Amino acid sequence: MKTLILFSSANKQGNTAKTIEAVNRSHESEIIDIDELVITPYNYQNDYPADDFYQLVDKMLAADNIVFASPVYWYTVTAPMKALIDRLTELLDVAELKPKARALEHKRGFLVTSSGKAQICPIFHGLFHGLFDYFNMEFTATLHAACNDGYSLSDQDLQHFTNALSHSQSHC
Repeated sequence: MKTLILFSSANKQGNTAKTIEAVNRSHESEIIDIDELVITPYNYQNDYPADDFYQLVDKMLAADNIVFASPVYWYTVTAPMKALIDRLTELLDVAELKPKARALEHKRGFLVTSSGKAQICPIFHGLFHGLFDYFNMEFTATLHAACNDGYSLSDQDLQHFTNALSHSQSHC
């Protein structure tokens, strides 16, 4: 199964980066640093200059697994990740893009994060439940690195997550 990891973090060698590196060692993935892309913020007029959004959507459509990877910043994702999530709305606003939105249906959605808490923030997790429900994607698994007492990622959690990337059973 082809896996695309959409990564965003202010710290490119931080805990979320360490976590996706661990995932990638066990399950080969394409990692895209969305902070390096130009994604114009969503607007109601759906009037956008040329940017990287449509090419990124095409990569998402070519993947079986779409992994969103962001640390928890103030109960939510990074600003570039939020801009991407907001912009995805365009796929349902513009008639000629609706087939792309519908092509996201039944894709497998995953979440990788890190935070200064032992457990993932329910608000943060809820954002992805809503996103995946909105596009009728299967929320398959979550991997959270707890960083409240140094970086901590259990081998069992990592194995569970990478197994989910390779299989069709839901584990979120």
